[in-house]
Amino acid sequence: MADETEETKAEERLEQAETEEHAEQEEPEASEESDGNRGPADGPASLESQDEPRADSEQGGGPEDGDEADAEQGTELTDDTEPADASEENDEPAEPVTEPTTEPVSPQQRIIDTAQRAAQAGTASVTEGVSAVRELSAARRAHATAFKELETLERDTKRLAEQLEHRRDVESNYECIVEVQTAEIEDAGRALERARVRRANLESQLEGKNNELKRLKEANSQKMAPSRKLMEQAKDALAKAERAQAEARRALKNAQAQADEATASRDSKLQAAKRAADTASAKLARQQDQLTEMRRDPSAGAKGLSQASSSVAAALAQLENARENVARVNQETGQAVQIAQTHLYTQRKSLEEAETDLAQARAREEELRGAYDAKRSEADEQESAVSSKTSELKESLEQARDDEAGARGRGQAAQAALEEARDIHAHPELTDELSERCQESRARTEEQRRLVEHLATEERIVRERTQRTRKVFYALVAAAVVIVLLAVLLAFG
Repeated sequence: MADETEETKAEERLEQAETEEHAEQEEPEASEESDGNRGPADGPASLESQDEPRADSEQGGGPEDGDEADAEQGTELTDDTEPADASEENDEPAEPVTEPTTEPVSPQQRIIDTAQRAAQAGTASVTEGVSAVRELSAARRAHATAFKELETLERDTKRLAEQLEHRRDVESNYECIVEVQTAEIEDAGRALERARVRRANLESQLEGKNNELKRLKEANSQKMAPSRKLMEQAKDALAKAERAQAEARRALKNAQAQADEATASRDSKLQAAKRAADTASAKLARQQDQLTEMRRDPSAGAKGLSQASSSVAAALAQLENARENVARVNQETGQAVQIAQTHLYTQRKSLEEAETDLAQARAREEELRGAYDAKRSEADEQESAVSSKTSELKESLEQARDDEAGARGRGQAAQAALEEARDIHAHPELTDELSERCQESRARTEEQRRLVEHLATEERIVRERTQRTRKVFYALVAAAVVIVLLAVLLAFG
Protein backbone atom coordinates (compact mmCIF):
# COMPACT_ATOMS: atom_id res chain seq x y z
CA MET A 1 0.00 0.00 0.00
CA ALA A 2 2.89 2.39 0.79
CA ASP A 3 4.54 1.58 -2.58
CA GLU A 4 1.27 2.25 -4.42
CA THR A 5 0.88 5.56 -2.56
CA GLU A 6 4.40 6.68 -3.49
CA GLU A 7 3.84 5.57 -7.08
CA THR A 8 0.56 7.46 -7.13
CA LYS A 9 2.20 10.67 -5.92
CA ALA A 10 5.01 10.31 -8.44
CA GLU A 11 2.53 9.68 -11.25
CA GLU A 12 0.54 12.77 -10.32
CA ARG A 13 3.63 14.99 -10.32
CA LEU A 14 4.91 13.53 -13.60
CA GLU A 15 1.45 13.79 -15.14
CA GLN A 16 1.28 17.51 -14.34
CA ALA A 17 4.82 18.21 -15.54
CA GLU A 18 4.47 16.19 -18.74
CA THR A 19 1.09 17.65 -19.52
CA GLU A 20 2.56 21.13 -19.41
CA GLU A 21 5.56 20.06 -21.49
CA HIS A 22 3.32 18.31 -24.01
CA ALA A 23 1.18 21.45 -24.30
CA GLU A 24 4.30 23.51 -24.94
CA GLN A 25 5.41 21.03 -27.62
CA GLU A 26 1.99 21.04 -29.31
CA GLU A 27 1.96 24.83 -29.66
CA PRO A 28 5.00 25.06 -31.97
CA GLU A 29 3.74 22.02 -33.94
CA ALA A 30 0.44 23.75 -34.46
CA SER A 31 2.18 26.91 -35.56
CA GLU A 32 4.31 24.91 -38.01
CA GLU A 33 1.16 23.34 -39.46
CA SER A 34 -0.42 26.75 -39.88
CA ASP A 35 2.75 28.06 -41.51
CA GLY A 36 2.89 25.05 -43.78
CA ASN A 37 -0.68 25.56 -44.93
CA ARG A 38 0.04 29.10 -46.10
CA GLY A 39 1.82 28.02 -49.27
CA PRO A 40 0.69 25.40 -51.75
CA ALA A 41 4.16 23.84 -51.87
CA ASP A 42 4.37 23.21 -48.11
CA GLY A 43 0.90 21.79 -47.57
CA PRO A 44 1.25 18.21 -48.85
CA ALA A 45 4.67 17.66 -47.35
CA SER A 46 3.58 18.76 -43.88
CA LEU A 47 0.40 16.69 -44.03
CA GLU A 48 2.34 13.60 -45.00
CA SER A 49 4.88 14.14 -42.23
CA GLN A 50 2.03 14.33 -39.70
CA ASP A 51 0.00 11.39 -40.93
CA GLU A 52 2.85 8.92 -41.17
CA PRO A 53 3.63 8.67 -37.42
CA ARG A 54 -0.08 8.32 -36.61
CA ALA A 55 -0.48 5.54 -39.08
CA ASP A 56 2.55 3.80 -37.66
CA SER A 57 1.24 4.15 -34.12
CA GLU A 58 -2.12 2.65 -35.13
CA GLN A 59 -0.55 -0.43 -36.73
CA GLY A 60 -0.78 -3.42 -34.47
CA GLY A 61 1.72 -5.96 -33.41
CA GLY A 62 3.16 -6.93 -30.05
CA PRO A 63 4.47 -4.35 -27.63
CA GLU A 64 8.08 -5.04 -28.55
CA ASP A 65 7.42 -5.09 -32.31
CA GLY A 66 5.44 -1.86 -32.07
CA ASP A 67 8.22 -0.06 -30.26
CA GLU A 68 10.87 -1.23 -32.74
CA ALA A 69 8.68 -0.25 -35.67
CA ASP A 70 7.99 3.15 -34.18
CA ALA A 71 11.68 3.73 -33.59
CA GLU A 72 12.61 2.62 -37.17
CA GLN A 73 9.83 4.65 -38.74
CA GLY A 74 10.71 7.67 -36.62
CA THR A 75 14.28 7.42 -37.82
CA GLU A 76 13.22 7.08 -41.47
CA LEU A 77 10.89 10.02 -41.10
CA THR A 78 13.65 12.10 -39.65
CA ASP A 79 15.99 11.23 -42.51
CA ASP A 80 13.31 11.85 -45.14
CA THR A 81 11.91 14.99 -43.65
CA GLU A 82 15.11 17.02 -43.64
CA PRO A 83 15.60 17.08 -47.44
CA ALA A 84 11.86 17.53 -47.94
CA ASP A 85 11.89 20.54 -45.66
CA ALA A 86 14.94 21.85 -47.40
CA SER A 87 13.21 21.58 -50.79
CA GLU A 88 10.09 23.20 -49.42
CA GLU A 89 11.93 26.14 -47.92
CA ASN A 90 13.77 26.86 -51.25
CA ASP A 91 11.18 28.17 -53.70
CA GLU A 92 13.82 29.27 -56.24
CA PRO A 93 15.00 27.00 -59.07
CA ALA A 94 17.40 24.31 -58.01
CA GLU A 95 21.04 24.97 -58.66
CA PRO A 96 23.46 22.39 -60.02
CA VAL A 97 24.32 19.84 -57.39
CA THR A 98 27.75 20.41 -55.96
CA GLU A 99 29.68 18.38 -53.44
CA PRO A 100 28.66 19.67 -49.98
CA THR A 101 31.50 20.83 -47.84
CA THR A 102 31.82 19.01 -44.57
CA GLU A 103 31.58 21.37 -41.63
CA PRO A 104 32.28 20.38 -38.02
CA VAL A 105 29.14 19.84 -35.94
CA SER A 106 29.20 21.16 -32.36
CA PRO A 107 28.22 18.89 -29.45
CA GLN A 108 25.29 21.16 -28.73
CA GLN A 109 23.96 20.72 -32.28
CA ARG A 110 24.35 16.93 -32.05
CA ILE A 111 22.37 16.91 -28.82
CA ILE A 112 19.69 19.11 -30.32
CA ASP A 113 19.45 16.87 -33.41
CA THR A 114 19.17 13.80 -31.22
CA ALA A 115 16.47 15.46 -29.16
CA GLN A 116 14.54 16.37 -32.31
CA ARG A 117 14.70 12.82 -33.63
CA ALA A 118 13.68 11.44 -30.22
CA ALA A 119 10.77 13.88 -30.02
CA GLN A 120 9.58 12.94 -33.53
CA ALA A 121 9.90 9.24 -32.82
CA GLY A 122 8.21 9.43 -29.40
CA THR A 123 5.29 11.76 -30.17
CA ALA A 124 2.81 8.90 -30.28
CA SER A 125 4.29 7.34 -27.11
CA VAL A 126 4.05 10.65 -25.26
CA THR A 127 0.43 11.10 -26.32
CA GLU A 128 -0.45 7.57 -25.25
CA GLY A 129 1.49 8.04 -21.97
CA VAL A 130 -0.32 11.25 -21.13
CA SER A 131 -3.67 9.59 -21.86
CA ALA A 132 -2.71 6.59 -19.72
CA VAL A 133 -1.64 8.79 -16.80
CA ARG A 134 -4.85 10.82 -17.07
CA GLU A 135 -6.96 7.68 -17.19
CA LEU A 136 -5.25 6.22 -14.12
CA SER A 137 -5.53 9.53 -12.28
CA ALA A 138 -9.26 9.73 -13.03
CA ALA A 139 -9.78 6.15 -11.81
CA ARG A 140 -7.80 6.87 -8.66
CA ARG A 141 -9.76 10.06 -7.94
CA ALA A 142 -13.06 8.28 -8.41
CA HIS A 143 -11.94 5.52 -6.03
CA ALA A 144 -10.76 8.03 -3.40
CA THR A 145 -13.98 10.06 -3.59
CA ALA A 146 -16.11 6.98 -3.20
CA PHE A 147 -13.98 5.77 -0.28
CA LYS A 148 -14.39 9.09 1.58
CA GLU A 149 -18.12 8.94 1.08
CA LEU A 150 -18.06 5.36 2.42
CA GLU A 151 -16.26 6.51 5.56
CA THR A 152 -18.88 9.21 6.11
CA LEU A 153 -21.69 6.70 5.70
CA GLU A 154 -20.02 4.26 8.09
CA ARG A 155 -19.69 6.98 10.75
CA ASP A 156 -23.33 7.97 10.35
CA THR A 157 -24.43 4.34 10.50
CA LYS A 158 -22.40 3.72 13.63
CA ARG A 159 -23.83 6.81 15.30
CA LEU A 160 -27.40 5.81 14.43
CA ALA A 161 -26.78 2.26 15.65
CA GLU A 162 -25.45 3.53 18.97
CA GLN A 163 -28.47 5.81 19.40
CA LEU A 164 -30.83 2.96 18.56
CA GLU A 165 -29.08 0.57 20.94
CA HIS A 166 -29.23 3.18 23.69
CA ARG A 167 -32.95 3.78 23.23
CA ARG A 168 -33.65 0.03 23.22
CA ASP A 169 -31.59 -0.47 26.38
CA VAL A 170 -33.46 2.34 28.09
CA GLU A 171 -36.81 0.95 26.97
CA SER A 172 -35.96 -2.57 28.11
CA ASN A 173 -34.69 -1.37 31.52
CA TYR A 174 -37.13 1.50 31.99
CA GLU A 175 -38.50 0.46 35.39
CA CYS A 176 -35.04 -0.18 36.80
CA ILE A 177 -33.73 3.13 35.43
CA VAL A 178 -36.62 5.05 36.97
CA GLU A 179 -36.06 3.39 40.32
CA VAL A 180 -32.28 3.87 40.30
CA GLN A 181 -32.33 7.47 39.07
CA THR A 182 -35.10 8.42 41.53
CA ALA A 183 -33.05 7.00 44.37
CA GLU A 184 -29.99 8.82 43.02
CA ILE A 185 -31.90 12.13 42.92
CA GLU A 186 -33.03 11.69 46.53
CA ASP A 187 -29.54 10.70 47.70
CA ALA A 188 -27.96 13.60 45.80
CA GLY A 189 -30.50 15.98 47.39
CA ARG A 190 -29.61 14.78 50.89
CA ALA A 191 -25.89 15.06 50.12
CA LEU A 192 -26.45 18.54 48.69
CA GLU A 193 -28.24 19.66 51.85
CA ARG A 194 -25.45 18.29 54.06
CA ALA A 195 -22.84 20.03 51.92
CA ARG A 196 -24.76 23.31 52.12
CA VAL A 197 -24.99 23.16 55.91
CA ARG A 198 -21.32 22.29 56.24
CA ARG A 199 -20.34 25.08 53.85
CA ALA A 200 -22.37 27.65 55.76
CA ASN A 201 -20.84 26.51 59.07
CA LEU A 202 -17.31 26.69 57.67
CA GLU A 203 -17.95 30.14 56.19
CA SER A 204 -19.11 31.35 59.61
CA GLN A 205 -16.03 29.86 61.32
CA LEU A 206 -13.73 31.33 58.70
CA GLU A 207 -15.25 34.77 59.14
CA GLY A 208 -14.78 34.49 62.92
CA LYS A 209 -11.13 33.48 62.54
CA ASN A 210 -10.47 36.33 60.14
CA ASN A 211 -11.94 38.78 62.65
CA GLU A 212 -9.92 37.18 65.44
CA LEU A 213 -6.72 37.48 63.44
CA LYS A 214 -7.50 41.12 62.68
CA ARG A 215 -8.10 41.90 66.37
CA LEU A 216 -4.97 40.03 67.40
CA LYS A 217 -2.80 41.98 65.00
CA GLU A 218 -4.22 45.27 66.25
CA ALA A 219 -3.67 44.25 69.91
CA ASN A 220 -0.11 43.14 69.25
CA SER A 221 0.61 46.36 67.41
CA GLN A 222 -0.62 48.44 70.37
CA LYS A 223 1.20 46.22 72.85
CA MET A 224 4.49 46.52 71.01
CA ALA A 225 4.25 50.25 70.32
CA PRO A 226 6.17 51.32 73.51
CA SER A 227 8.91 48.76 72.93
CA ARG A 228 9.16 49.79 69.29
CA LYS A 229 9.36 53.46 70.31
CA LEU A 230 12.12 52.78 72.89
CA MET A 231 14.01 50.72 70.34
CA GLU A 232 13.77 53.51 67.79
CA GLN A 233 14.96 56.07 70.36
CA ALA A 234 17.87 53.84 71.28
CA LYS A 235 18.68 53.46 67.64
CA ASP A 236 18.67 57.25 67.20
CA ALA A 237 20.88 57.66 70.31
CA LEU A 238 23.27 55.08 68.93
CA ALA A 239 23.48 56.91 65.63
CA LYS A 240 24.09 60.20 67.49
CA ALA A 241 26.84 58.61 69.62
CA GLU A 242 28.47 57.21 66.50
CA ARG A 243 28.47 60.68 64.91
CA ALA A 244 29.92 62.22 68.15
CA GLN A 245 32.64 59.58 68.29
CA ALA A 246 33.54 60.22 64.66
CA GLU A 247 33.70 63.98 65.27
CA ALA A 248 35.86 63.50 68.40
CA ARG A 249 38.18 61.28 66.43
CA ARG A 250 38.54 63.91 63.72
CA ALA A 251 39.12 66.66 66.38
CA LEU A 252 41.81 64.55 68.08
CA LYS A 253 43.51 64.05 64.76
CA ASN A 254 43.51 67.82 64.14
CA ALA A 255 44.80 68.54 67.70
CA GLN A 256 47.59 66.03 67.24
CA ALA A 257 48.56 67.74 64.01
CA GLN A 258 48.56 71.15 65.71
CA ALA A 259 50.72 69.89 68.62
CA ASP A 260 53.20 68.35 66.22
CA GLU A 261 53.30 71.57 64.22
CA ALA A 262 53.88 73.70 67.43
CA THR A 263 56.68 71.40 68.57
CA ALA A 264 58.37 71.51 65.20
CA SER A 265 58.04 75.34 65.06
CA ARG A 266 59.50 75.64 68.55
CA ASP A 267 62.47 73.46 67.72
CA SER A 268 63.20 75.28 64.47
CA LYS A 269 62.90 78.79 65.97
CA LEU A 270 64.95 77.91 69.06
CA GLN A 271 67.70 76.39 66.97
CA ALA A 272 67.83 79.52 64.80
CA ALA A 273 68.09 81.81 67.87
CA LYS A 274 70.82 79.62 69.37
CA ARG A 275 72.77 79.69 66.10
CA ALA A 276 72.51 83.52 66.10
CA ALA A 277 73.80 83.64 69.71
CA ASP A 278 76.67 81.31 68.85
CA THR A 279 77.57 83.53 65.89
CA ALA A 280 77.55 86.66 68.09
CA SER A 281 79.73 84.92 70.72
CA ALA A 282 82.26 83.90 68.11
CA LYS A 283 82.32 87.41 66.69
CA LEU A 284 82.89 88.87 70.18
CA ALA A 285 85.76 86.49 70.77
CA ARG A 286 87.40 87.56 67.50
CA GLN A 287 86.98 91.27 68.34
CA GLN A 288 88.46 90.74 71.81
CA ASP A 289 91.45 88.91 70.34
CA GLN A 290 92.06 91.76 67.89
CA LEU A 291 91.84 94.33 70.72
CA THR A 292 94.34 92.36 72.80
CA GLU A 293 96.77 92.17 69.88
CA MET A 294 96.49 95.91 69.25
CA ARG A 295 97.16 96.66 72.89
CA ARG A 296 100.35 94.62 72.76
CA ASP A 297 101.43 96.37 69.62
CA PRO A 298 103.30 99.60 70.56
CA SER A 299 102.75 101.00 67.14
CA ALA A 300 98.93 100.87 67.40
CA GLY A 301 97.47 104.30 67.74
CA ALA A 302 94.82 105.49 70.07
CA LYS A 303 92.36 105.84 67.31
CA GLY A 304 92.77 102.18 66.33
CA LEU A 305 92.40 101.07 69.89
CA SER A 306 89.27 103.17 70.26
CA GLN A 307 87.75 101.64 67.16
CA ALA A 308 88.63 98.12 68.31
CA SER A 309 87.10 98.80 71.72
CA SER A 310 83.93 100.06 70.04
CA SER A 311 83.77 96.91 67.93
CA VAL A 312 84.13 94.75 71.02
CA ALA A 313 81.38 96.66 72.77
CA ALA A 314 79.09 96.30 69.75
CA ALA A 315 79.78 92.55 69.54
CA LEU A 316 79.07 92.21 73.23
CA ALA A 317 75.78 94.05 72.84
CA GLN A 318 74.89 91.83 69.86
CA LEU A 319 75.65 88.72 71.94
CA GLU A 320 73.44 89.91 74.76
CA ASN A 321 70.60 90.61 72.32
CA ALA A 322 71.00 87.14 70.82
CA ARG A 323 70.88 85.51 74.24
CA GLU A 324 67.80 87.53 75.15
CA ASN A 325 66.21 86.43 71.85
CA VAL A 326 66.91 82.78 72.71
CA ALA A 327 65.18 83.21 76.07
CA ARG A 328 62.25 85.01 74.46
CA VAL A 329 61.85 82.42 71.65
CA ASN A 330 62.06 79.60 74.16
CA GLN A 331 59.34 81.18 76.27
CA GLU A 332 57.02 82.00 73.37
CA THR A 333 57.32 78.66 71.57
CA GLY A 334 57.06 76.81 74.86
CA GLN A 335 53.74 78.48 75.55
CA ALA A 336 52.46 77.57 72.08
CA VAL A 337 53.53 73.98 72.55
CA GLN A 338 51.91 73.92 75.97
CA ILE A 339 48.64 75.24 74.56
CA ALA A 340 48.72 72.64 71.73
CA GLN A 341 49.45 69.82 74.18
CA THR A 342 46.62 70.97 76.42
CA HIS A 343 44.21 71.00 73.43
CA LEU A 344 45.41 67.56 72.41
CA TYR A 345 44.81 66.24 75.90
CA THR A 346 41.35 67.76 75.93
CA GLN A 347 40.44 66.15 72.57
CA ARG A 348 41.80 62.82 73.73
CA LYS A 349 39.58 62.99 76.78
CA SER A 350 36.62 63.96 74.54
CA LEU A 351 37.25 60.93 72.33
CA GLU A 352 37.38 58.66 75.35
CA GLU A 353 34.09 60.06 76.58
CA ALA A 354 32.53 59.71 73.10
CA GLU A 355 33.67 56.09 72.88
CA THR A 356 32.23 55.41 76.31
CA ASP A 357 28.92 56.99 75.33
CA LEU A 358 28.95 54.97 72.09
CA ALA A 359 29.50 51.72 73.94
CA GLN A 360 26.66 52.53 76.32
CA ALA A 361 24.33 53.55 73.46
CA ARG A 362 25.17 50.34 71.56
CA ALA A 363 24.49 48.19 74.60
CA ARG A 364 21.23 50.01 75.22
CA GLU A 365 20.13 49.61 71.61
CA GLU A 366 20.96 45.91 71.64
CA GLU A 367 19.04 45.44 74.86
CA LEU A 368 15.92 47.21 73.64
CA ARG A 369 16.09 45.59 70.22
CA GLY A 370 16.33 42.16 71.84
CA ALA A 371 13.28 42.90 73.98
CA TYR A 372 11.35 44.11 70.94
CA ASP A 373 12.37 41.06 68.88
CA ALA A 374 11.24 38.74 71.66
CA LYS A 375 7.84 40.39 71.85
CA ARG A 376 7.59 40.44 68.05
CA SER A 377 8.41 36.71 67.88
CA GLU A 378 5.75 35.94 70.48
CA ALA A 379 3.19 37.98 68.56
CA ASP A 380 4.15 36.29 65.30
CA GLU A 381 3.63 32.87 66.86
CA GLN A 382 0.17 33.84 68.06
CA GLU A 383 -0.78 35.28 64.68
CA SER A 384 0.71 32.27 62.86
CA ALA A 385 -1.41 29.87 64.92
CA VAL A 386 -4.59 31.76 64.06
CA SER A 387 -3.49 32.09 60.40
CA SER A 388 -2.87 28.32 60.17
CA LYS A 389 -6.35 27.65 61.51
CA THR A 390 -7.70 30.09 58.94
CA SER A 391 -5.88 28.24 56.14
CA GLU A 392 -7.33 24.92 57.33
CA LEU A 393 -10.82 26.39 57.35
CA LYS A 394 -10.28 27.71 53.80
CA GLU A 395 -9.26 24.24 52.58
CA SER A 396 -12.23 22.66 54.31
CA LEU A 397 -14.53 25.28 52.83
CA GLU A 398 -13.21 24.60 49.32
CA GLN A 399 -13.79 20.88 49.83
CA ALA A 400 -17.32 21.57 51.08
CA ARG A 401 -18.01 23.69 48.02
CA ASP A 402 -16.66 20.91 45.78
CA ASP A 403 -18.90 18.40 47.58
CA GLU A 404 -21.87 20.71 47.12
CA ALA A 405 -21.12 21.10 43.41
CA GLY A 406 -20.65 17.34 43.05
CA ALA A 407 -23.95 16.59 44.78
CA ARG A 408 -25.70 19.18 42.61
CA GLY A 409 -24.13 17.62 39.47
CA ARG A 410 -25.21 14.14 40.56
CA GLY A 411 -28.76 15.33 41.02
CA GLN A 412 -28.82 17.12 37.68
CA ALA A 413 -27.35 14.09 35.89
CA ALA A 414 -29.86 11.75 37.51
CA GLN A 415 -32.71 14.12 36.67
CA ALA A 416 -31.54 14.35 33.05
CA ALA A 417 -31.27 10.54 32.79
CA LEU A 418 -34.73 10.14 34.30
CA GLU A 419 -36.27 12.67 31.92
CA GLU A 420 -34.54 11.01 28.96
CA ALA A 421 -35.87 7.57 30.01
CA ARG A 422 -39.39 8.95 30.38
CA ASP A 423 -39.18 10.66 26.99
CA ILE A 424 -37.96 7.47 25.29
CA HIS A 425 -40.67 5.44 27.03
CA ALA A 426 -43.32 7.96 26.03
CA HIS A 427 -42.34 8.04 22.34
CA PRO A 428 -41.68 4.50 21.03
CA GLU A 429 -42.48 5.70 17.50
CA LEU A 430 -39.21 7.63 17.51
CA THR A 431 -37.35 4.41 18.24
CA ASP A 432 -39.06 2.70 15.30
CA GLU A 433 -38.22 5.66 13.07
CA LEU A 434 -34.61 5.54 14.21
CA SER A 435 -34.52 1.80 13.46
CA GLU A 436 -35.71 2.40 9.91
CA ARG A 437 -33.15 5.16 9.43
CA CYS A 438 -30.45 2.84 10.73
CA GLN A 439 -31.45 0.09 8.27
CA GLU A 440 -31.49 2.55 5.39
CA SER A 441 -28.07 3.83 6.37
CA ARG A 442 -26.71 0.27 6.50
CA ALA A 443 -28.13 -0.40 3.05
CA ARG A 444 -26.55 2.76 1.62
CA THR A 445 -23.27 1.86 3.30
CA GLU A 446 -23.26 -1.64 1.78
CA GLU A 447 -24.12 -0.23 -1.64
CA GLN A 448 -21.32 2.33 -1.33
CA ARG A 449 -18.91 -0.41 -0.19
CA ARG A 450 -19.68 -2.46 -3.30
CA LEU A 451 -19.13 0.65 -5.40
CA VAL A 452 -15.77 1.24 -3.72
CA GLU A 453 -14.74 -2.35 -4.37
CA HIS A 454 -15.82 -2.01 -8.01
CA LEU A 455 -13.84 1.24 -8.43
CA ALA A 456 -10.82 -0.33 -6.73
CA THR A 457 -10.99 -3.19 -9.21
CA GLU A 458 -11.27 -0.76 -12.11
CA GLU A 459 -8.31 1.22 -10.83
CA ARG A 460 -6.24 -1.97 -10.58
CA ILE A 461 -7.23 -2.98 -14.12
CA VAL A 462 -6.37 0.45 -15.49
CA ARG A 463 -3.07 0.42 -13.61
CA GLU A 464 -2.13 -3.00 -15.00
CA ARG A 465 -3.34 -2.16 -18.53
CA THR A 466 -1.45 1.15 -18.72
CA GLN A 467 1.64 0.01 -16.85
CA ARG A 468 3.83 -0.48 -19.94
CA THR A 469 2.63 2.75 -21.59
CA ARG A 470 3.29 4.76 -18.45
CA LYS A 471 6.77 3.27 -18.03
CA VAL A 472 7.62 4.21 -21.62
CA PHE A 473 6.25 7.70 -20.97
CA TYR A 474 8.32 8.09 -17.79
CA ALA A 475 11.40 6.85 -19.60
CA LEU A 476 10.89 9.42 -22.37
CA VAL A 477 10.43 12.17 -19.80
CA ALA A 478 13.58 11.13 -17.96
CA ALA A 479 15.52 11.01 -21.22
CA ALA A 480 14.30 14.49 -22.17
CA VAL A 481 15.32 15.86 -18.77
CA VAL A 482 18.77 14.28 -19.08
CA ILE A 483 19.23 15.71 -22.57
CA VAL A 484 18.22 19.19 -21.42
CA LEU A 485 20.60 19.01 -18.45
CA LEU A 486 23.45 17.87 -20.70
CA ALA A 487 22.74 20.69 -23.12
CA VAL A 488 22.79 23.22 -20.30
CA LEU A 489 26.02 21.80 -18.88
CA LEU A 490 27.71 21.86 -22.27
CA ALA A 491 26.44 25.36 -23.03
CA PHE A 492 27.63 26.91 -19.77
CA GLY A 493 30.53 24.58 -19.05
